[in-house]
Amino acid sequence: MRIILLTSSSTKSGGSRQALYLAQGLEARGHEVLFFTPDHATLRGLAPGASFWRDLGPQKSWRNVLESAIGRNKGPCVVHAFHNAAVKRLAWWGLFWRSRGVVTLAHRGVIFRPNNPLPYWSPGIDCFAVNSRACGVVLRRMGVGQKRLELVYNAVPQERVTPVTDKETMRRELELADGGFLFATVVNNSPVKGVEPLLRAFADARLPRARLLLLGVDAELWLPLCRDLGIVSQVRLVGPTNAVADHLQLADAFVLPSLSESMPNTLLEAIRMHLPSVCSSVGGVPEVLANSGILVPPGDVAALSVALRRMAEDTEAREAMQRAAVAQSPNFDQEKRIDRLAGIYQRLLIQRGLA
Repeated sequence: MRIILLTSSSTKSGGSRQALYLAQGLEARGHEVLFFTPDHATLRGLAPGASFWRDLGPQKSWRNVLESAIGRNKGPCVVHAFHNAAVKRLAWWGLFWRSRGVVTLAHRGVIFRPNNPLPYWSPGIDCFAVNSRACGVVLRRMGVGQKRLELVYNAVPQERVTPVTDKETMRRELELADGGFLFATVVNNSPVKGVEPLLRAFADARLPRARLLLLGVDAELWLPLCRDLGIVSQVRLVGPTNAVADHLQLADAFVLPSLSESMPNTLLEAIRMHLPSVCSSVGGVPEVLANSGILVPPGDVAALSVALRRMAEDTEAREAMQRAAVAQSPNFDQEKRIDRLAGIYQRLLIQRGLA
């Protein structure tokens, strides 16, 4: 198949990463893949040598750039858009591309209701691939027909959950040689990621032998609160890193304290690494977590504190959650996601008489 992916995002957001993982997987299977991004997109730094990268150029040129790639006599192709601005444009362009043998898909990975529903009603998009049932519910309530919705969970490639540095080296680097129970989370400094409630809940849990590892944060920003809470010696603050698996391999449990999410890649990485989790009950998290962790109301410090204590102290319950994570792990394997999307592409092409 000829497959054109595009994102209007210039960041390494979760949705952009999913598009990249998809491009890599489809190309590895022998499909002809072009991936269009803004020319300053930081996402490219994750795969700088990939041959599928293409520049969208200035916004006024996006349609012409893509139409040149689609071509007049190159045969049918699939165009799959990620990120809001790209989806909006595809809803319009797709109306004109149907006669050129193009089928169109849009990725939907957020749970808030769009301010402008028109792109979602447009027949210019053949299918919406939602990454959680929660996302699908939002679109159904807006009037998007069930036949245009496909549930495709996010996934992470195996290399993302395979450590490259041994445990002992990482323990020394993080000064964790004394052992003790380790909670880990992957966040950033945005208030919506729930770092402050997590730190307060960890302090309230009063687990003197436990440690809390936060990846992706600015240490100087959070050290004052850690000092005020008296947990500086128990907390490890690490900046943004791609070596997530190196750190998560040390953890006994994962924590997702976010105030809002849809389908967080970080939770999928934790499940793929067979970690039990304590998570805020937001977006698609409950349907993914299932029996592999404990759900708490977002921002509820008291409930989060109780859950952290239970996770650390109730060995029997934790081991049951870990077994559930092991059982769920294959659901978020990248190869399974590529199978699913490639099947959707093929079905759409067949329905349009293009394959």
